[in-house]
Amino acid sequence: MKSKDYILKALKEADDYLSGEDLARAMNISRAAVWQAIKALRQDGYHIDAVTNRGYRLNENYEALDAERIRSRLTDDLKDVTVSVLDRVDSTNDAIFREDAASPLPSFSFMTAEEQTAGKGRVGKSFLSPYGTGLYLSTIIHADDAPDPSLITMAAAVALKEALTEQSDEDVKIKWVNDLYFNHKKIAGILTEADFSQGKARYVIGLGINTNTPQKLFEKQALPTAGSLTGDISRNQLAADLMNALYRWIQRPADEILNAYRKYNLTIGKTIRFAKGDIEYTGVAEAIDDDGALLVAVEGRILRLSAGAISVEGSW
Repeated sequence: MKSKDYILKALKEADDYLSGEDLARAMNISRAAVWQAIKALRQDGYHIDAVTNRGYRLNENYEALDAERIRSRLTDDLKDVTVSVLDRVDSTNDAIFREDAASPLPSFSFMTAEEQTAGKGRVGKSFLSPYGTGLYLSTIIHADDAPDPSLITMAAAVALKEALTEQSDEDVKIKWVNDLYFNHKKIAGILTEADFSQGKARYVIGLGINTNTPQKLFEKQALPTAGSLTGDISRNQLAADLMNALYRWIQRPADEILNAYRKYNLTIGKTIRFAKGDIEYTGVAEAIDDDGALLVAVEGRILRLSAGAISVEGSW
């Protein structure tokens, strides 16, 4: 059996990454020979992810991101936006801010990347973004085209929920304030950032969706609540569906955005835990008010959360 055939068989049978060192030892060949075999397999059309300190993994559901494929599926309202596809970037949020600063982009221009090396989550956390296993997308909206800032993340969450229903029957729900969950696992996160350095506000909405991320990768990173969609998801179609839906929802009146956000939310009526300052609380999420804040009943009083992390208890 040729080296590349052995490696292909091993990759197909593995349920996790295989290190180059282990493959070399098993076949009694050099690491350089392993790399040449991997290169040959890629030339044969196999998509093999390579992650430093982890090794190689065969991604049989891989579909390369393609700017023209995405653009061809956008609504006519978005025909003038800039669509960028990068192979690797630190953060799509940071990168699109840089691109817009160098040469202003039309609102709703967006960028995707196969991999983020420093994907951003809320409150300084990172968002795991392995190559080719998710949709990592950021879009920029200038102040004149933006709704009230408090509505931006909610509109994005509703748009993503509806875009996912175009390809999946999975019951994805929104968890206050900016995450989407399926089967008790976080499969997507949203980070909205604002910049006022150029005189007028510009907003970037970053969305990370795990479309085909191996669960063992989350386990290795000690991310027990993270998960991924299942089934065959076209990332190019998802990017277009997401942007079409986001454009529609950004134009909607505030009450429609709020009502849809409440409809798709899993948090209302659940017992939750959260912290305010140095004090931890347990209470029942009663409602989402007209500013998007979460109202929580705690020991006979109502506490209002406008931001922060919550944990949902029990089955949901």
